[in-house]
Amino acid sequence: MADHSRTYARQEYLTPGASDTVEIIADVVRPDEGTVLLDVASGKGEAAATLAGRYGCRVVCIEPYDPFVHYSTAKFWHFNLRDLVTVVRADGGRLPLRDGAVAAAYCIGAPSIVGLERCLRALARAVRAGGCVIASDIVWRSKPGPLRSEWRWVAESLQVTADDYGAAIAAAGLRVERVHLHGRAAWEDYWRPMLAVAHEAKTAQPADVFFADEVEAGIELERRAVDAWLDYATFVARKP
Repeated sequence: MADHSRTYARQEYLTPGASDTVEIIADVVRPDEGTVLLDVASGKGEAAATLAGRYGCRVVCIEPYDPFVHYSTAKFWHFNLRDLVTVVRADGGRLPLRDGAVAAAYCIGAPSIVGLERCLRALARAVRAGGCVIASDIVWRSKPGPLRSEWRWVAESLQVTADDYGAAIAAAGLRVERVHLHGRAAWEDYWRPMLAVAHEAKTAQPADVFFADEVEAGIELERRAVDAWLDYATFVARKP
């Protein structure tokens, strides 16, 4: 799924269980107008828009992918959130914030993309003592060992179990308080809009069958991996 902007054209959240993770953030942090949150790898900015719009909190978004920076910036202007949400094009492992700058930080679906250890260390550094770090990501139910090249990105992924992930969080100086495993329905909700995009490409005039086949093949690969090994989890941790 190389063309991310096109593949995700019909969805605002870019990972399984993201909307549920936002509700977890709201429940744990209980943000208000005096709260400053950090959103690392903010994607299309939907989590930030939801939290800022609902609670009036301020959100600093870090996003390295230019199309998503432009898209989310336009979204915040459209919903009159430009005074509450700031988007910075930056690396999620090298945050342009001082230590302890925010009340809580979250990264939905991307710590392993940023680099798990460096992302968790950056999140921990940015949060003040007593603050929360929330991260969602793929975890493996078991470690099958080396996989054949037909598994594409799955074969290249680090095989990190939920226990391994919790240990990485602890190594970053945080204390895990809660782990939520998202059900299979979260994956289906995530894939559904991408399948709609593929269908539109296949039935358009002229049809883009190559793109549609690429999207559908990618989803089928992910379905097989989920059936065999993969879960999606949200971790809630606190900085002592």
